[in-house]
Amino acid sequence: MLPIRRGILGVRRTHLPRSSLLTTPQFIRHTSSSSTSTETKDKKSKSVKSNFTVSPKKAPQADMSQIPLQLLGCLTDFYIPPRYVSAPVSSWPKLLMRRIMLFALNTYSIVAFKRELGVPLKFDLWKDRAIEQYVRANKAFAEACNEPKVRAKGEIVEKRLDHTCGLHVGEALYARSKSFPVGSSVKWELVKLVKDPKIVLFNSIPDRNGVACFVQFVMKLNTVQKMTIFGKDGEVVQEKEQPVEDNLVFSLDPLSDELLLVGKLFESNHIRGLKPEIDISNPKEAKRFMVVAADIYRADPRESAVGSTKKDN
Repeated sequence: MLPIRRGILGVRRTHLPRSSLLTTPQFIRHTSSSSTSTETKDKKSKSVKSNFTVSPKKAPQADMSQIPLQLLGCLTDFYIPPRYVSAPVSSWPKLLMRRIMLFALNTYSIVAFKRELGVPLKFDLWKDRAIEQYVRANKAFAEACNEPKVRAKGEIVEKRLDHTCGLHVGEALYARSKSFPVGSSVKWELVKLVKDPKIVLFNSIPDRNGVACFVQFVMKLNTVQKMTIFGKDGEVVQEKEQPVEDNLVFSLDPLSDELLLVGKLFESNHIRGLKPEIDISNPKEAKRFMVVAADIYRADPRESAVGSTKKDN
């Protein structure tokens, strides 16, 4: 691994405490293209080089290996295979083909990972640690909600989520905790795992030389969760136990084994293909998506759209 230059990235300052990692003034510097000027040569030089075409130099791209892992949010809207029952029967052949293609892409990424890094694959360890990070994130959020002081909420998030979540997830949980009613409290519990977690996407992230330096994978996690909300007097206002299916995104440094929860995605619709719809070459769009995907408590936008349509009718 090359040494990390933290100045290459930055994040806008938020309302978190000054000492918090979540307020470090860093975000990605995207190098812009620069035009190259040609110098005037003498006639002899021109005659020698007249048969050659000089292509303009390409602008250098950011080296992903220099990015601190906590700033590496969900890169794009990766393809998450939808369930067949949620799609028209006529689309099932295409959905099957896309699953096969996704399997091939995952296999290619895994082979490239093993060939370029030469480190063993630790899927069982990664999945176990991913579950631990997910549980820590939920418990830290509940603890922040129960704290009445805004500054203390930020300190809780910063302390509990250090080496657990990416920066964008921490900021999203902190923002949600500030809207929790003062005087009320919440308790979150993981009741059980319904199925073994499954890695549905494995994406190697190359450095400037094309060698894998990080991994970002999506893990499907089926659980039963219980959330209890208490009123000001400690009485139970709401208690809900329900099955939850999450497609969680994690960033991994395979050399140090550091693993961070960086976001959540939803199943893709039956129309789109494997190609991401987010233009990651656009810095503003990529940054906006990282912030959106980092909110692990957000609802599926398609379900929200269906709900609003029913209300209008």
